[in-house]
Amino acid sequence: MKTIMSENSTAKTGDSPVNWDIKSLRIFILVARVGNLTKAGVELGMSQSAISRYLSNLEKRAGGYLFQRHGRGVSLSELGQRIYPLVEKILEDLGELSEIVREEAERLSGLVRIGTLPSLSRDIFVPLFFLMQKEFPGVRLKIQEGSGGQIDNWLLTQQIDIGLPYRNNNESQYADESIIQMQSYLVGPVGDRLTRGATVAFKKMHQIPLILPSKPSAVRMKLDELARREKIHLNVVLDADSGLMQKCISEQQGGYTVLPWHAIKEEVENRQIQATRIVEPEISRNISIVVNNNPSKATRTVSRIIRSLFDKSRIHQ
Repeated sequence: MKTIMSENSTAKTGDSPVNWDIKSLRIFILVARVGNLTKAGVELGMSQSAISRYLSNLEKRAGGYLFQRHGRGVSLSELGQRIYPLVEKILEDLGELSEIVREEAERLSGLVRIGTLPSLSRDIFVPLFFLMQKEFPGVRLKIQEGSGGQIDNWLLTQQIDIGLPYRNNNESQYADESIIQMQSYLVGPVGDRLTRGATVAFKKMHQIPLILPSKPSAVRMKLDELARREKIHLNVVLDADSGLMQKCISEQQGGYTVLPWHAIKEEVENRQIQATRIVEPEISRNISIVVNNNPSKATRTVSRIIRSLFDKSRIHQ
């Protein structure tokens, strides 16, 4: 046995890889010290049968018996005596490694300023806050909500370290990383005929009253571009950058708006509004993550966690 690397790591005995379970190794050390399965079980809060199963699996991996059973309990076999100091050293090293990782997490500190679209707060930034509190308590977050244009301005003036704006293809001066692509939905009041089906053709938006974000919003510019291409007129009755305002006015029959599914899911399920996916053509919107130049270690850590939260989220629809 040469190395044990992780909770379910692989060591090589000769030419054959063996998977070592760290919990089994810890149980092995404790049983060797107390010499009794019942005592070990009490200390670990486990049944004697569970202790036996762990040791049995470990013996299978080790290729022999690790303990000799006798009336007073158990004692190490010859094989057990040989591997005991190696396992003890490995567990000590793992303890030191865990301590180093813990100390590094505690040392990570500083302020990380984030600019985000309001619709991402519940799914991404509420979980981010609690995760950072638990894993990196030395890092303080400052989260600002705004439109894509505002986020770009905050990046330009270095008021934020990380930005998450909407993007159209090739429109940014920054080194963006697109982290999610979403389809757009036409949103209207409950019972509305235009939005009651699963999909609606873009040309059906001709002349209907619209509440849209103001220019230079990436979504607004894309809609205007498509309208020119499809030769239809978008009748914008209100420029409103607030997604909440757009939804409220649509709910009260003041007009239609265009939003991604995650921004309307709760209201649709509660039958406050209804929505249909826009097709012919589909209107996709990208959310990108932009990290300002020369990011701190804390900023790099937060941006990595944000990417991970997007991967685990349900806002891809």
